[in-house]
Order: sequence, then C-alpha cells, then structure tokens
Amino acid sequence: MPATAFDDRRREILRTLILLHIDTGEPVGSESLARALHRTLSPATVRHIMADLEALGYLDHPHTSAGRVPTDDGYRFFVDSLMERSPLPPGDAAAIASTIATPDASAEQIMENASHVLSSLSRAVGFVLAPDIARTSFRHIDLVPLAALRVLVVMVSATGLLSQKVIEIEEELSREDLQACANYLNTHFSGMTLSAIRERLLGLMQEEKALYDSLLKKVVALGQRAFSLSEAEASVSLDGTSNMLSRPEFEDLERMRILLRTFEEKSRLVAILNACLSSEGVRVLIGNENPDPDLRDLSFVTTRCRVEGDEGWGLGVLGSTRMEYGRVVALVEEVGRALGHTLSGLRS
Repeated sequence: MPATAFDDRRREILRTLILLHIDTGEPVGSESLARALHRTLSPATVRHIMADLEALGYLDHPHTSAGRVPTDDGYRFFVDSLMERSPLPPGDAAAIASTIATPDASAEQIMENASHVLSSLSRAVGFVLAPDIARTSFRHIDLVPLAALRVLVVMVSATGLLSQKVIEIEEELSREDLQACANYLNTHFSGMTLSAIRERLLGLMQEEKALYDSLLKKVVALGQRAFSLSEAEASVSLDGTSNMLSRPEFEDLERMRILLRTFEEKSRLVAILNACLSSEGVRVLIGNENPDPDLRDLSFVTTRCRVEGDEGWGLGVLGSTRMEYGRVVALVEEVGRALGHTLSGLRS
C-alpha cells in the first residue's frame, strides 16, 4: 500500500506500535496499543487494523505471542513517512565536538573518539571509515632502507593518516639517496592526490631531462612503486560491539558469533560500509536491505563526512533493527559535522 493510501488511523497505529516495540523489545498486543492511543480506538478496532497491516507486510505475528512486531518493511515505512526527528539534548553538540577534538589528537585518535561517541550515545556500534590513502591528499613521505633491495615507505596524508608498505627496488640505494628522493617528493608533490602524483611521474618519464638527471631517474623509479594504488586500503574504527551482547535479539550465540566474525574481517567490513555510504546525506539501511546476508538482522544509519581535500570519509551506527531511528539520525548528523570540522582543521 503506498503512503498516500494510508489513512490517519493506520499511520498512527503503525507508528505507535513501532515506538512501543522499540521501547520494550516485546510484541505489542491490541490492548496495550489501545492504551497507548488513550482509548481513542477500541481494542477490537485496533486488532482489525493490525491484521490489515500484517496482511500488507508491515507487521509480523510471532508464533508464541498474540502481539505483533514490525517487519523490515514496517520499519522502512516508519523511517520514510512516520518518524519524527529527535533533536539532541541541549549541550550535546558542544560535548560531542569537545570529545572528538581532544588536544593534539592524531587523525587515528580522532576516529576512535568519534566512533566511541557514536557508540556510547546510540548504545549500539559506532564506526568511522577513513579513505584509503589514494583518495586523500599527500603531505609527507619517508623512505627507510631495508635489507635485500627493499624500502619501507611511510606516507602521511594531509589529515595525518599514516600508511606504511614495503616496496622492492631494482638497484641498491644508500640512505642518503633515499633521503634525497624523499626530499624531492615532499617538495614537489605535497598537497597532491596519489593519482595526480602518478600522472606527474609518468610525465617526468617522458621528459628528456629524466634520462640524464640521476636523482630524477631514482625519484621516478621509486615514486612509481611508492605511490602505487593497488595496495591502498581504507581503515575503519569500530567501537561498542559489546553493546550488541545486551540486546535480547542477539542472545543466540551462533548469531552473535557470525556478527563478531564479520566485524573482525576488515576488508569485508570496509566493503559493506562503502556500499552504505554510496549516497549523499544520511542513509538508513534496514535488515534485508543490507548487502551482506550475515547482517540482515541489523540496521545501518550512515553519512558521508565532508573533509576538505579528501574523499571517502564516512561514519555511522549499526545495531538492531529495533533502533531509535529519529535520535540516531540526529546523532549521526551531528557527529559527522563535528568530525568533518575537526579533520579539516588538521590540514591547516
């Protein structure tokens, strides 16, 4: 049934039932729902409308209970058409900003602060997704000689994210040679993205000067490997997985084990979160809308985070489909603003 075909009674019954279920975690019966509606409708009328909503797929009827619970479609209709935004309490915005932006914090510490704030205020799992270094602006590089024609590459993004990898080189270079190459790269490429740096290095290879300039030849050879995009990897800060243990929905140990294993598999989790962050604004994915079948019992509330000069930052909350959506949406928006402002400040 489209939203326009929902009369006021159906809308109010569905909205009130979902709010009661979110609050109690229990199936909602017609008698308790009639009381919550201040007896404006009789239990018999409420029961009849609940049966209609169940037939439409918005409610489910657990076998062991006379009450109903929302389905994923019911939650979707609620979020799209019935939910009221819950403003954060006064002072929360300032408290969020001050918690995230602790003095002298690194980008990684700021990520951890933000995921912790999301977790503690939502009573669910909070996460912050940082982009792979290929999508950030480059600030600084160090080249450290290792044994057997290998070099440790340490790169720092404009916001201070650290990335390390080991590359192989074709000829042995002294510590002084590596320092000279690093100095050249830092002087000429700072502030550029990795893809732009690679294009510039390809251009240098075509220039006649590179054939005769010993330093430039080394810079190009090292830079091609150091700024390779194939090994770039995003990172995620996750906090509050223990919050899931307190939810009655996750009392099944096997179910919980599957969730925790998913959280531990970094590349899989990053792929899921990137999919959730594929659109602008706050996005809510509910239950079976999730791209991973192991997370079909969860809801995601996510948003991209605007950081000057960098793409790919995002954050959000994941938890039971029995989530206080209005409050969590407001929380995610506020933390996103504070995190973006704080990370952009690291570039100055």
